[in-house]
Amino acid sequence: MDSHKTESSEQALKAYDGEINVKGFNLARWVIGYLAFWIIMSIGFAMVSQVLLPQRIKDMGASNPTAVLGTMTSIGSIVALVANIVVGALSDLTKSRFGRRSPWLFWGAWFTLAFYLLMGNIGIITGLVITLWLSKLSFNMMNSPIYSTVSDRVPKRYRGTISSAIGFGNTLGLAIGAWAGARFIESVRLGFTIAAICMFISAMLFLIIIPKEPSNKQEETVNTGQSAWKHIVYSFTPPMHAPDFWKAFCCRTLLLLAIQMLSGYWLYICQDYIGLPKASAAKVVSTIAIFQMVASIVAMFVGPLSDRIHRRKPMVVLSAMLAIIGFVFPLALHNITGIYIASVFVALGQGIFMAIDQALNVDVLPNKENAGKDLGFINAATTAGQSAGMALTSIIVSTTGTYTYIFPSAIVMSILSVLFVLSIRSVK
Repeated sequence: MDSHKTESSEQALKAYDGEINVKGFNLARWVIGYLAFWIIMSIGFAMVSQVLLPQRIKDMGASNPTAVLGTMTSIGSIVALVANIVVGALSDLTKSRFGRRSPWLFWGAWFTLAFYLLMGNIGIITGLVITLWLSKLSFNMMNSPIYSTVSDRVPKRYRGTISSAIGFGNTLGLAIGAWAGARFIESVRLGFTIAAICMFISAMLFLIIIPKEPSNKQEETVNTGQSAWKHIVYSFTPPMHAPDFWKAFCCRTLLLLAIQMLSGYWLYICQDYIGLPKASAAKVVSTIAIFQMVASIVAMFVGPLSDRIHRRKPMVVLSAMLAIIGFVFPLALHNITGIYIASVFVALGQGIFMAIDQALNVDVLPNKENAGKDLGFINAATTAGQSAGMALTSIIVSTTGTYTYIFPSAIVMSILSVLFVLSIRSVK
């Protein structure tokens, strides 16, 4: 009877995993590969986005740094959103002896290296703006294929664990990057150089660590025979009749928007909201980074737990609730203590969400054959949420002259994200 139960359990898991070969899947190798990519990549990304770029704008003499940063990131978010969708769709169509995802990741790493180095050395704001937009394009040449590999090559039973590795690596890397960026507040150009090298190394390590993607030159790909131009146009066709897909998209966009309204502006909040000088604000950002590191450790356990209990939504709700608590504290305590407490809860919320949301995204895909294209849409929510969060903060601060109103705005966004995830029917 026990053997019958075991056999039935195995059959259920095979059905659960679909067509992906589970027997030859080396979970440890994949976890290490994702950790290496996300930790190192996020270090470079956070160094630039959270510290070096905001400080570079101030050092270049911008009269309204908040508005400049908001404008740069808002338009950059449009570039990134389009790039994510197009690259995802074209990678679905790619046929090479290196597979369909690896070439995009490889060349994206080289272009990102070049643009990050250029950002650190360019001398005019207009040039900095254009280079940032180009870096958004190349950055998504790296990110889109990475996300698609979860759908392509990871069995469903391990997606929570892999998502947790992504979330842990991302949260830890962002924390280390914010801390490291603060160390280069007086040497911004050197900081950009280190960030550029981190971005490049992360992609190369991923390609080295994970099993080599098999050649697909002889395979039929989705929309075979269709011209590349038609496929690009097709890439902007959103998934139809997939309500759960769009609910997950809205949940992700809103929650990341809310979190980024604070995370993207910690340096300015410390300087302009509670009145700290540049050096003191950099120290606070460094301490916040330590809190984020602790949060990343907590997040590491969320994905495996989700796989074990076959539940995704409770973790998303928990992450939003923790973030909301964090958004309340700067209003209640207008000082360093309030900022520290807020950063702890926001970091926990962000860490838990990033540990589970990729598994949720893949689970709601309407068609695996279009995984690259459809994940391009849903992963655009990451870029849209993060960049739009900074843009929204810029608009609110420029309009009202204070950071006070960004906190209740973030609370509203988080509540809406909870409502969307609770309405998803195909995932528990």
